[in-house]
Amino acid sequence: MKRILPQMILGLVGLMIVWLAAATVVEKIYGSGVASAVAYRSAGFFGLWAVIAVLGLVLCVKRKLHRRPMAFAIHIALLVILVGAGATWLWATSGKMYLVEGNEESFFELDNGRKEKLPFTIKLEKFDFQCYAETPTPSEFVASVTFCDNQSEPLHTDISLNHIGVFKGYRLCLSGFDENGDGIVLKVTHDPIGNAVTHVGYLMLLLAMIGYLFSKRTRFRTAIGQVTTKRALALMALAVPIMTQAAPRVLPKNIADDFGKLYLLHNERICPLETMARDVTLKLYGKTSYQGYDACQVVTGWLFYFEDWANEPMIKIKSAQVRQLLGTESKFVAMNDFYDAGHSYLLADAMTAPSKDVLEANEKCQVAIALGMGNLFKIMPLRHDATLEWYVPGSLDIPSDIDENKWAFMRNGLSYFNELVVAKDWENASIFIGKLKKFQEQEGGELLPSPTRTKSEIIYNHTDATLPCAIALMVMGLLSLALTVSNHEQFRVKKWMCRMLPTILVMAFVWLTFLLILRWLASGHLPMTNGYETMQLMAWCALLVTLLTYRRLPLMAHFGTLVAAFTLLVSVISQSNPAITPLMPVLNSPWLCIHVATVMMAYSLLAILTLNSILALCLRHKTHMTEQMRTMGLVVLFPAVFLLVAGIFIGAVWAGLSWGRYWAWDPKETWALITLLIYAIPLHDASLPKFQRPLFFHAYVAIAFVSVLFTYWGVNTLLGGLHSYG
Repeated sequence: MKRILPQMILGLVGLMIVWLAAATVVEKIYGSGVASAVAYRSAGFFGLWAVIAVLGLVLCVKRKLHRRPMAFAIHIALLVILVGAGATWLWATSGKMYLVEGNEESFFELDNGRKEKLPFTIKLEKFDFQCYAETPTPSEFVASVTFCDNQSEPLHTDISLNHIGVFKGYRLCLSGFDENGDGIVLKVTHDPIGNAVTHVGYLMLLLAMIGYLFSKRTRFRTAIGQVTTKRALALMALAVPIMTQAAPRVLPKNIADDFGKLYLLHNERICPLETMARDVTLKLYGKTSYQGYDACQVVTGWLFYFEDWANEPMIKIKSAQVRQLLGTESKFVAMNDFYDAGHSYLLADAMTAPSKDVLEANEKCQVAIALGMGNLFKIMPLRHDATLEWYVPGSLDIPSDIDENKWAFMRNGLSYFNELVVAKDWENASIFIGKLKKFQEQEGGELLPSPTRTKSEIIYNHTDATLPCAIALMVMGLLSLALTVSNHEQFRVKKWMCRMLPTILVMAFVWLTFLLILRWLASGHLPMTNGYETMQLMAWCALLVTLLTYRRLPLMAHFGTLVAAFTLLVSVISQSNPAITPLMPVLNSPWLCIHVATVMMAYSLLAILTLNSILALCLRHKTHMTEQMRTMGLVVLFPAVFLLVAGIFIGAVWAGLSWGRYWAWDPKETWALITLLIYAIPLHDASLPKFQRPLFFHAYVAIAFVSVLFTYWGVNTLLGGLHSYG
């Protein structure tokens, strides 16, 4: 029975993983309503979880797990969480209600379409948009409401995207609003039992995991004791080696640089003009400079010498299909190449049913046109109470009822500067830029970014060297790994490399920390809100883990270096350093940094674990080596799984505090749970003896990383959902 029961549980967990994965596909094809009905809220789904929980409890009793208090506490906490989830499934109610400003409401519509009465009334006093101080970009949506019943005083509170209203056990969060701001939609949930039990389970689990990691009598501490530096190095020694036309005109560099230090509105935030210049040059050309010209010279060249730059082949076209439509084989084309001799747009027909490549090429052409027309240069601010409106110089949208001198400067100032450019009067051109900068400061005042924030962004623009850092780490990681596992003593560089690698790691860690701090200061929020930033954070986590553990686990230095290098390369290749943008209101929460940092640390450890297993499979004929690397894998796997658990449930707590429900079966949530289940299986090698075999363990771990890759990238690309912004 002891052998059959674990196999039954493993089979049921495998079935659960398949069920969850299939449900995300069903949701993508048929919608969340169908997925909820046939999968997440079905009786079969509830029954499967219940059977797994009961059989797991029976196995814990049979194996006398209570003799290992911390391991037993972890499983009991998981059972409590499942009980709470079951209570939510059985008794929780949820729905939506619509409120109009000044009106009271006491009914809400359940998810099944029926109406239900609240034991109180709710009145919308006011709905307001809160914007970032310097722009019209919303930073928060706030509904001021009043709860009333016959038993207590009215309760006045604000409901926003990250602050729910709680009254009489009901949780209400802002779900939507009218475009005119007259009405709002509130999500209503009532789950006093399930919510309370589940959160108690989260707390129990957190304490149990911390206790397990620090308890002396656990398999984790035993594995750490087995992995000593001297023994690992001795075993590694047994291993074998692995195997042009005329240049376009531009402004003088000093004038272009001064122009780049002006403020402008870009991506819904105020930033130095050079930030826009770098973003646009990168979009068009794939790099932040062009043939010796920096980004500021490029964009000002487009603005003041449009004819030269319209014929300059600097627009990168990756797609062979688009190049064929444009009648060229070159990967770089000019803006004028998008038009034939009769000035007809060559992509016009393809835009009727455009592919992704056609849309990308069309966007680049439109950006080039916008540069030449000056539409991207919103450098003229006009203050309206607590916000600034930004205008393109000469725009007809500039209000005519403002001060006459101000109006004339905003309408005609850039034309005057253009005359100075034509006359090559660089001295007066520099003076004009100074006057424009002074105008911006007088009009913007305290609404402009602080000098520290601006300086940080300028420094970041000039010091972001992610690609060279990634290449250096990649070369060092591969070379040091090859030399470490080599048994050729003639490599005298081996000891030198072992001493040099920690120095390189420290330098890379300090450099990446410096870049993250600069981006933090420049954006005004922690840099962990999009794919590029989370990849940078994952690299930082990998380097941190490596520096903390490489003395005890020598291979960690090599694996950590390679993980950091890979993630930095991915951030460069796949994201192309996206522009810094204002934080989305839904992400404006202190829970964001805790949740993302914890999950990224877990992913970093799982990536290191994967490299360890891949190397072990390459050295599979060395039994002692693979066994030692399995032990090291367990040392990494325990904290990785615990951090992933913590990250998932921190996200659940954040969801409960911000949106009134701790779990929504969003595809990203579901796949994070799938990943957790997959990686939790090899931790139970006492019940599943196959995982005690080193090669089986390493093969499983190497394949399991596919779930991490799909959770991080595949969900955003293929499935979408509430988490598709990150």
